[in-house]
Amino acid sequence: MININRLIKCITVAIILTTVLICTNVYAQEGDIPKLKDMTDKANGFIEQGSENADGIDFKKVSNQFIGLGSILTTIGAGVMVAVVTYMGIKYLTSGPEAQAKLKTQLIGVVVSGFVIFGAYIIWKIVVQIAETF
Repeated sequence: MININRLIKCITVAIILTTVLICTNVYAQEGDIPKLKDMTDKANGFIEQGSENADGIDFKKVSNQFIGLGSILTTIGAGVMVAVVTYMGIKYLTSGPEAQAKLKTQLIGVVVSGFVIFGAYIIWKIVVQIAETF
């Protein structure tokens, strides 16, 4: 005997599939389909326009604008790191052995965060130096 819930689920899935299949049919007329030559001409025009505009970008000017932002974010990150390490140190000194064990495991996250903060700034400096050579 067929279970009612199973029958309802099958009917629902059939209705959804039918709706999806009906709604996704595309009726294109002959004039609607672009020709390959038109598409390549538009693509080449786009590439040429990008090449013309690329010469006007002054990389030193752009990188100098972002260096200030990077310095501000690194300073904020360093301040937060000092505050967190100080807080964790005080908490470590005043807590019992079980809480000290939890703080040691949390210290791993603080160390990883420090690597991310200062590593991102170092990577940015390396990218800027490499990009300046080009």
